[in-house]
This record gives sequence, C-alpha cells and structure tokens, in this order.
Amino acid sequence: MKEFLSTNYEIKGLDEKGVVQFIANAFGNKDTDGDISLPGSFAKTIKENASRIRHFKYHNSTLMPGVIKDLQETDEGLLATSQLILGTQLGRETYEEYKAMFEAGKQMEHSVGVNAIKYELDNENSVRKVSEWKLWEVSTLTAWGANDRALSVSVKELKNATREDIEREIIFCKGLLNIQSYSDLKLDEIEKQINFLDKLKAGLQSERNKATTDSTTLEEFKRMLKL
Repeated sequence: MKEFLSTNYEIKGLDEKGVVQFIANAFGNKDTDGDISLPGSFAKTIKENASRIRHFKYHNSTLMPGVIKDLQETDEGLLATSQLILGTQLGRETYEEYKAMFEAGKQMEHSVGVNAIKYELDNENSVRKVSEWKLWEVSTLTAWGANDRALSVSVKELKNATREDIEREIIFCKGLLNIQSYSDLKLDEIEKQINFLDKLKAGLQSERNKATTDSTTLEEFKRMLKL
C-alpha cells in the first residue's frame, strides 16, 4: 500500500519558463506518522526508477502540472526539479500559485507517494527510521486550491501575527488575483480575504499607536470584527 509523506519547505527556485525546484521530503525530520527519512533513502529509487516518477497535484494521477526533470539528494533531503507544463491550464495555475508563494516568502507543501523498503522500528519512541524508499510520485499541495472556502486565513493562524506577517499575506493574496483561470467565485473570495487583512493591519497599527494608554488587544480587535 502506497504511503504519503508531507512536508512544508521553502521553494528553492522558480524561473519564468516554469522550472521549479523544491524539497519534496526532508531528512531527519519526524513526520506526523512517526517516520524519519534517513540520508540515502532515495538514492536507489532515483537510480533505478527516475524516468517513471511523476509530478502530480494532490496525489491525483489525472492531474499532472509538471514533468520531473531531475531528482537528487542534498543535505536537506530529496530535491526535485520539475518543468511545469505551461501549455495547460493546470500547469499555468500551478505556476502562478508557486509564483505567488515565492514572492510572498511563503512555504508550499509537498508530498511524496512512497513505499518503505528498508527500515528500523524504534517502538520505545514510536519512530520508524527508513533507510530505503520506493518513490512513485511527487505531489504539489496547496491549503486552498481544492476548496474555495479554505482561502480564509483563520484567527488561530493570525493569533500572534505581526504587521509584517499580515503584509506578507496580502502580497500573497494579491498574487493569486493574477491567476486568470480562477473562477469568479474564487477571485471574489480572495478579494474578501485582502479586505479582511487590510482591516486587520490597520487595526493592529492603531492598537500599536495607542498601546501605552489603551489595553485593547489584537484579539479584542478581531472579536470586534466578529471573526
């Protein structure tokens, strides 16, 4: 049975021709399933199976936004290089999503479809240390791509937000408005998100200006917005 390993990691590079580089799986990092990928764990599968490894979206084999051009291990983990297929709507959308993330300094989530071939179990610490993976595909994931309603940044996510954090979110959302293939509904949701963030930034700045005389907190301001 195929397993899926997800990781949040910075996009390493993106050019105007649609070539994107990213860490698809990190070494030495315990994931939510208790797996730790060891250095060298992808070496054999890359050598024997590189030409058959695919780039999917959401692990859906009918959604292929790009073609894997190179896979290699670095000190950080499995580095993937993919040529996004800009001649397709899916490829163009994915490129614009990567671009918006990259320009806003945000992380993109990626996942790999794998089978564990060699591993050691550490039952005491509930860890499986994998020394060899069979890699089938690399997937691009987005928190908001499959569901328009998932676009909203939650109060929980902005609990300790700084002005810089909010500005970064605004830059990111404005970048999404350039994705021409998005539906009117999704674009409207993005506009609403930008308006909310603008209000939140203004409120945060106002609270900072009167912080010495007013005990109103950012959390109270959010409640005033009925979030």
